Amino acid sequence: MIKPYLAVIADSFHSALSSRILWIAMVAIWIFLAALAPIGYHEDYTTTFRWFDLDNGTQMKAMLARGLVDPEESETALGRLARTFPEDIKRKLRQVARGEDVRIDKGALADSLNESLDNEDWYDAEAWRTTVRLRELRELDEIPDDEISEPERRRRARLRIEAALPGVFTAMSARSITLSYAGFDFPAFFLIGKEQFVSLINQFVVPIMMDWLLGFALIFLGILVTASIIPDMLQPGSLHLLLSKPISRTMLLLSKFIGGCAFVFLCVSQLVIGLWLISGFRLDIWNARVLWCIPVAVFLFAVFFSVSLLAGLRWRSPILSIGVTCMFGAFVLVIGLIGGYFDALVRAPDRISQLSFDGQDIVIATRGGELKRFDSESNQWADVIEGDFRRRDLIVPPVRIAPGKIATARIRGGRFNLYGSGSLDLLVLDRSKDWKPNPGLRLPNGTRRLLVVGNRLIALNNTGLMATTIQQVLDESGIEDDEPDQTSDDRTTDSGTDSEAEDGSPDIEVSNIGVTAWITDLIRMQGGATEAFRVILPKGVTLTDPVRLDVLPDGRSLVVYARGRLMRLELPGGGGGGGGDDAQGATATLAADLMLDDNDAARATMAAAGRSVLLARDDEPVRWYQADSLALLAEFPSPDDQTVVAAEGLGATDRFALLTTDGSVRVATRSGDRVEWVTLPQSEVTAIKYDQQSGRLAIAHHIDSIDFAAIGPDATASVTIERAVRPSLTSWRSVDRYVITPLRTLTPQTGELSQTVAALVSGKTSFAIGDVANDEQEVVQLKIVRPVVSCSLFLAVMLTLSCVYFARRDF
Repeated sequence: MIKPYLAVIADSFHSALSSRILWIAMVAIWIFLAALAPIGYHEDYTTTFRWFDLDNGTQMKAMLARGLVDPEESETALGRLARTFPEDIKRKLRQVARGEDVRIDKGALADSLNESLDNEDWYDAEAWRTTVRLRELRELDEIPDDEISEPERRRRARLRIEAALPGVFTAMSARSITLSYAGFDFPAFFLIGKEQFVSLINQFVVPIMMDWLLGFALIFLGILVTASIIPDMLQPGSLHLLLSKPISRTMLLLSKFIGGCAFVFLCVSQLVIGLWLISGFRLDIWNARVLWCIPVAVFLFAVFFSVSLLAGLRWRSPILSIGVTCMFGAFVLVIGLIGGYFDALVRAPDRISQLSFDGQDIVIATRGGELKRFDSESNQWADVIEGDFRRRDLIVPPVRIAPGKIATARIRGGRFNLYGSGSLDLLVLDRSKDWKPNPGLRLPNGTRRLLVVGNRLIALNNTGLMATTIQQVLDESGIEDDEPDQTSDDRTTDSGTDSEAEDGSPDIEVSNIGVTAWITDLIRMQGGATEAFRVILPKGVTLTDPVRLDVLPDGRSLVVYARGRLMRLELPGGGGGGGGDDAQGATATLAADLMLDDNDAARATMAAAGRSVLLARDDEPVRWYQADSLALLAEFPSPDDQTVVAAEGLGATDRFALLTTDGSVRVATRSGDRVEWVTLPQSEVTAIKYDQQSGRLAIAHHIDSIDFAAIGPDATASVTIERAVRPSLTSWRSVDRYVITPLRTLTPQTGELSQTVAALVSGKTSFAIGDVANDEQEVVQLKIVRPVVSCSLFLAVMLTLSCVYFARRDF
């Protein structure tokens, strides 16, 4: 019974093999593989500076200008390095020091630094002794000059330059991948190591190949070759001969369909297996999961071939079959583009990224750079600070500073440049004024996080930690504290004294003339102390990205993680309401210090709760530390091999809530060296925040909905939803839900099959991308099941219609 059907399939092959297009495609595949075969790579130290390595040009200009004009910096690492720049750049830097608005091209700065890599006359061991040297630099410094290789020497020179200019450069991998072709290096190289290069190939290159090489070129050629199979079968002599055999019409049609798919299977197999062998032999990437591209590509072809099949039955013309299939492909493409447009421009900007609370009032920051509050009367999110996601503004996460008062800031263009444009003012939102933002104190440039510790407001930027008093914040913004809890000794004014700030910079009111005034302004320009904020980092402690910090429940200690270093800082005055000057400017004390591996500036997430600290870094086990001594208590793999993107300590309970890239929240409880996980019911979670006032965990999910969950005290973490926020849809969101989403559901999601391939090839269903220094990381959740289901249903419907039509029609 099987032989007749095998004969039909073989006949499909004979028909396809007679096509000239097929042979042209086969030759093109082998020429393409032969042309790709000489590709290679080598891994070197990351040495060369490029313009986009300079994460903050404003800060770099200010630091170099200070190194030139400040006599005290003359023989420091900064001063010695600044003198190596060409005369035209030094002239512009002196203009910067005088307060002039001078533009210096980042490319010119990078070129000057690259010249310094070859001539290290600027280096002095004593001058660099006071800089923060990462473990890699310390190890390279131990190699004698007569034994160090040239790549190692250049790498050491780059690290010395980075140490002299902390906070200026984007965190980069210690290794770089350079591609070559037939022994000649490409002019471009990837500033990533081998592991990141493999992830790049699996998560981005393979899906692109699936979309264009397999999903467009080969599928289109396959349709051209196989479009004549059904019309040729329907020729009177051919069809009568086939129906004379003991086979049913349905099985005959399905055999022809399988024959066309098997033919494409052979063509796709040649290309994919060839690419896999080249990537293995030439790039040392032996990933057998790449072969999943073969069945997925054939499945994708089957979806389009089912349309060609029905069109061939109806009109018996290969030209019309090709035309109808192309129109179907265009329709699917347009629906996919519209869906992507709504995902990027309607849904994504409304996603909650940060939360803050004051009683029943909720203030959120969104991915689109907006600040909103929940209006219970209209059951909608009302704009507090409108944003334009195209400008990529950055909202500093809002924090409650007093009853009815929430503080935040907006950095215009902050996602591109942490310093943004212009000065950065603290914005205080007041409930009594309908949460309208009131500008207040000038924040240190580049502030990315605000924390409240006792009566202090602490600002984190890429140069360190600075503090002021809550009362001064309220006074400067013209808002009276509804429930004052500060003593009069805590208040400071702008009158100033002749004293110096903790970082050694004089107050601007006193030093308002001569070079000292320039230096003061330069310190502020590069992110140093302002009139109100004073540096509180202990002497000799410098923060290197990625930086994460949290407040311990004792209200007087901070836990800080800075690229391989975990620290506990105790603030003076106990974090209470008194303390006078301690509350504003006195430095913290380094109470505990733990050095970890640098881990190539991997993404890190940290939280504090009770007497514990939780630290999660990419590709490492999650670690649980004792807060006082930073002793390791337990370590365990990340739940379900997902990346932790946010963590919240649950008050004084020594438990943590972890948000992972799959959009799930898990509560972790430790028992000895064992950790138990409980997964909460919410899905598509975008942010979490523990509300200290109510003791509830706020879970933002499904774009802009929030659940306030009370977590039970036992290890089972029983959950009670005490409040649920479900805002009404806006107009465009309504269009998305009731028009675009049903349309996408009914249309086969052929374009999203590349995400299925990415998941199969990489072995990950989700991952985080973006700057490791930024707390707001973009999470990519790959759609795996939806495209397979939608395409399968469409394929089943089309084949059913074709079989019914063929069985009932008299040909």
